[in-house]
Amino acid sequence: MDAPDPKANKHESQAKYMQAREERKKLLTPSHKYMIDILANGLFLKPTAVEEFILDCSPLDDFDNFFAKGGRKAISFVYQMSEVPGIECGRSYTGTTKKGKILRLFLANLSQTCLTGICCSFTRTRVDIPVNSENIREEIFFSMVDAREGLLKGTRNAFNFLLPALDAGQNWGVLDKSRHGEKIKSNFKYSMKCCLSSLDDIQMSNESIVHLNKVTDIDFSKLVSVEDMKVAAANFDMVHRLEEILMQWYKQIEKVLIETDQLRKGVDSAGPLSELEHWKKMSLRFNSIINHIKGPECKAVMMVLHISHSKTMKMWRELDARITDRVNEAKDNVKYLNTLEKICQPLYNSDPVTMLKSVPNVINAIQMIYNVSLYYNTREKISALFVKVTNQMVTACRSYITDNGKCLIWDQDAEEMVKKMQDCICLFQDQIFCKFEGFCKQLEKITQIITLFKMFEPLGKSNIEGIEILARQFHTVSMNLKRKQYDMLAPRTIEFESDFTKFIAQIGHIENQLRAFMSSCFLNKFSSQQALVLIQRFQRLNIPCLDSEISNLLARILQHYFSEVEFAKKLYEKQRDDPPLARNMPPVAGRIGWVKHLYQKIEEPITYIKNNSDILSSPEGQDVVKMYNQTAAAFLEFESVYHRAWMTEVCKLDYSKLPGYDLIC
Repeated sequence: MDAPDPKANKHESQAKYMQAREERKKLLTPSHKYMIDILANGLFLKPTAVEEFILDCSPLDDFDNFFAKGGRKAISFVYQMSEVPGIECGRSYTGTTKKGKILRLFLANLSQTCLTGICCSFTRTRVDIPVNSENIREEIFFSMVDAREGLLKGTRNAFNFLLPALDAGQNWGVLDKSRHGEKIKSNFKYSMKCCLSSLDDIQMSNESIVHLNKVTDIDFSKLVSVEDMKVAAANFDMVHRLEEILMQWYKQIEKVLIETDQLRKGVDSAGPLSELEHWKKMSLRFNSIINHIKGPECKAVMMVLHISHSKTMKMWRELDARITDRVNEAKDNVKYLNTLEKICQPLYNSDPVTMLKSVPNVINAIQMIYNVSLYYNTREKISALFVKVTNQMVTACRSYITDNGKCLIWDQDAEEMVKKMQDCICLFQDQIFCKFEGFCKQLEKITQIITLFKMFEPLGKSNIEGIEILARQFHTVSMNLKRKQYDMLAPRTIEFESDFTKFIAQIGHIENQLRAFMSSCFLNKFSSQQALVLIQRFQRLNIPCLDSEISNLLARILQHYFSEVEFAKKLYEKQRDDPPLARNMPPVAGRIGWVKHLYQKIEEPITYIKNNSDILSSPEGQDVVKMYNQTAAAFLEFESVYHRAWMTEVCKLDYSKLPGYDLIC
């Protein structure tokens, strides 16, 4: 039996696929033709070329599903370089190809397609009825995304084309008759702009990343272990090269910091959300640098230079600290400025009449930022933010007066024009912005209250006997203020001013009582050591009003300590020839223990005084120091004499005569 002829089989297969293609062509309906025409128009192709691409699909089930009742909501086509289809498409591709690919249009599953060309999509507005040639113009929506310069830019451009159409739209259907229709339309347009702004943020993210120089002449795979790094650190040429690399990175980062420190130029009419965009950009920029510093290559360079004690590491550590601070600042600012994003929406999509009701919310949010932010709570930053709020209000008023730039002032009805202008004047006659200075003063008072709360908090935790009375008194005063029902952040609150004055007076009274209480604790006769232990407990309260009293007490303790040193010196002189020894103590060890005890009694107090006060620098303090030095020197000399004598006697012992010792000579 003869073997089958491969060429004959291939010819039969081609004929079969070509026949199937002709069958598919017969299935094309006016609905298919309508979509083909739209694709041809959008891609600047001939309808016949688009039809040939469509027929490459086998079969046309996706179209049937898209047209059917309850079918799929969207169908997408991609026009870009793609693999040449096989013979099953029913036709052969002739001409040149690029790496086996050709520019063609094909039905695409977007979740599995890397888009580098043009995406064309048809979307159904509803699926409860089938799509046919009679209703297809009303039932489907066509859109394109040109990703040839990047998907992000293509998506941004696709959405951007919608905004002019929305602004020019005259017929919004039932929304035109709805009581809240204008607000819904305005919110929808604002959402579209926010979507575009989000795409801009992504683009900004890509542009904000700092790319430090890539190292190509060092094999970092050989700098993994500590041993590898030690070997590299011993190589002079390697260390020199790594120093050059580190300094290149240093200069790049330093340049970024200098550019950031320079006066930021912005659009004069920029609104408050531009501030959020700026700090997002800064956060991305500095975080990209931090990621590089934490990367394996930079860590390897730093480790080798650290092992080699390179002088460049000191500069690098200082730079690292500066970058870390910038990252924290940007992160903190973004965190708090994010609260403005939703609150500032009325400034961007409302008229002055509606905006007037929303401005207090913006002010309250800025108050919160000023009050709690670690980095954004400066007068300069808050003032700049208020300027940008004002900028946006002016922009909104201009848009309101000109009907979004569509009408000139002189082309509008005079009475309507005057009314619009009066609405804007009413907005700027609001006293909120004039109250900002008073608001800042009020925040300073609230900050003072919070600081006092924190300052006196240790009273309730202290175990100093008798202090609990003052702790309860402060708790009562603080709770009375916290229980006030009015809003303390509200401007020109008469109740707050009155309560603040009363609170400060009560705190002053508690401070006087606290100073008197501390003085009373030292009326009893204590040793200087016991007094210093007690004064330490008061110092741990860390309440500033006690500082002056503590200084006075230290002066009194110093006088008492002088007497103790004098007494210890006299006692030493009296008993040094025959000191009292502890029971069963050997003579020499007993004498050394006796003098050590005397030394300890005078050494611990003066050490504490020296570390916690500058009183020893005073004339009285110098007298005490002189007395201490003389006495301590005598004690140490006594100990040294007896210790040397003991060592001399021990060396004279003949160990050979002691039982249990066999000397080997």
